[in-house]
Amino acid sequence: MQQETPSTPTEAQIKHKRRISPFWLLPFIALLIAGWLVYNNWQERGTEVTIDFQSAAGIVAGRTPVRYQGVEVGMVQSISLDDDLRNIKVTASIKNDMEDSLREGTQFWLVTPKASLAGVSGLDALVGGNYIGMMPGEGKPQSHFTALDTQPKFRLNTGELMVHLHAPDLGSLNNGSLVYYRKIPVGKVYDYNIAPDNNGVVIDVLIDRRFAKLVKNNTRFWNVSGFKGDFSLNGASVQMESLAALVNGAIALTPRPIARTPSQTSLSSFILI
Repeated sequence: MQQETPSTPTEAQIKHKRRISPFWLLPFIALLIAGWLVYNNWQERGTEVTIDFQSAAGIVAGRTPVRYQGVEVGMVQSISLDDDLRNIKVTASIKNDMEDSLREGTQFWLVTPKASLAGVSGLDALVGGNYIGMMPGEGKPQSHFTALDTQPKFRLNTGELMVHLHAPDLGSLNNGSLVYYRKIPVGKVYDYNIAPDNNGVVIDVLIDRRFAKLVKNNTRFWNVSGFKGDFSLNGASVQMESLAALVNGAIALTPRPIARTPSQTSLSSFILI
């Protein structure tokens, strides 16, 4: 009987699966980071506009922001002289989400703090520094603007009331002169101009929404600027509305009973006595 010789056992071959080295992921991650940085830089850079100013006083490149309704929407990038050396060309970047607001009617102006006895205007600029105000407008897209010398005409907030007062002359009144009711400030002079027929002046007064109900169709407005004095042998008596009224002028209003209250969104006209 022939004995079978056992065959030589075959060695098992182990196949190793190729794995991607983590080091190969680094270029891909770096590419993603670079792409994100480029996109973020593009978002922050925004749309470039140029604004012509009469003076660069109070404007600093990289520090003076552009604001709309108190929200920062851009930043001044550079300041240079115009070609004719008459104007200052301010280049600013506006955030991309405000790009659609850059139109022919859009307005820009510099906001700086101003103090008087009538109060402080531009208080936010006093705290956070000067800034360029922006008011979106209508029209065709535009990238070159001319800054206003002062803040543009009002936009009524909900409940506020604008009235026009007609007077022979301006007297001691000025922008910011207060309007009083029982010695309580209820509004202020917003603007003034010569009447369309050149006969007297028209004074725009903005009444705070809390006190708009005081203005009725027969409300009277009085110029209470300065003071009244009574001097006699028995002594002297001096009357004035307030120190601010003495220096900056003031107006007092007197509501009349049984009268209609005009719409708070309408512009009403009165005679300043």
